[in-house]
Amino acid sequence: MVTPMKRSVPFVWVDVFAEAPFGGNPLAVLDGQEIPEDAHLLLARELSLSETTFYLPPTDPATADLRVRIFTQAKEIPFAGHPLLGTAVAVLLSGRLPFHAPQTTVRLETAMGIVPVTVTGSELPERAQFSHDRISVPGSPIGDERLAWLSPALGLSMDRFKVRIATSSASAEQLLLPQVVSGGARQLMVPIQTVEEIEDLSASYRDVVVAEKALGAELGILAFAFRAPPREGAPVQVRARFFAYDAPNEDPATGSAAASLAVYLHHHRLLQPGQALEIDQGPPRGPIEGAPGRRSLLRAFCDGTTVQVEGRVREVLQGEMRLQF
Repeated sequence: MVTPMKRSVPFVWVDVFAEAPFGGNPLAVLDGQEIPEDAHLLLARELSLSETTFYLPPTDPATADLRVRIFTQAKEIPFAGHPLLGTAVAVLLSGRLPFHAPQTTVRLETAMGIVPVTVTGSELPERAQFSHDRISVPGSPIGDERLAWLSPALGLSMDRFKVRIATSSASAEQLLLPQVVSGGARQLMVPIQTVEEIEDLSASYRDVVVAEKALGAELGILAFAFRAPPREGAPVQVRARFFAYDAPNEDPATGSAAASLAVYLHHHRLLQPGQALEIDQGPPRGPIEGAPGRRSLLRAFCDGTTVQVEGRVREVLQGEMRLQF
């Protein structure tokens, strides 16, 4: 039973990974001190975003500036990328913490641990980057009959989930296969052969749920295709789309998946330390016929020990919610 309340709560609404206005992934950031714990998930569902965050005083002010709780419409999760970047910028925009241009680092306490988020801007916060070392490659490449789980989930035949990449040796190729990796959450990276196939993906939410569980992912499936073969000295550019059981609508930007993809590509020696991974993510079409899909640009880096993800964060609105329930 939800604890009754009737009071105003400060909030900030931001778009994360939004190079253009009203792009990226929307996020609502609320001051959680006055909101009963049993109302957090209900509010996240009411707002109908992929994630909603609530900030609270840190457990230890010496190690963190704020504690953050992250909720999808299904449950609380320990880590997610766009909620951390958006929360750091939101608390600076609202004055909850001071912004000192050109750069301020906000230490966010999460269920995964302390994650520093560096926010930059000439006068106001504009871009944010998180960095952490909780990365791993817990799964082996999947090239057997288990790929059959992906076909109904993404609407492609099994043979489209195998990508051959030319190596520095003119006579050699590298075979990329779907694989579970973690850039903070275990996610399934699925290479697709062409960008056109990414654009035309027809995902089945029910089958995505089944495929996630069957293939060992805990937080979604990222399908991606290279815009051009990766090469040293240039950003690695991919087109990507993300689907998860706790997000009935396609996610237009996923910071944790960007981290996982950077870990995946570094593991397969296609992303070198200091080399940027640029991810164009989002659905090609909106939920209403004729409306464009929300698009996002995420940049990620991985050196095998740490991973960084960064992007533009834009304020949409802020004020107070007068909650009554």
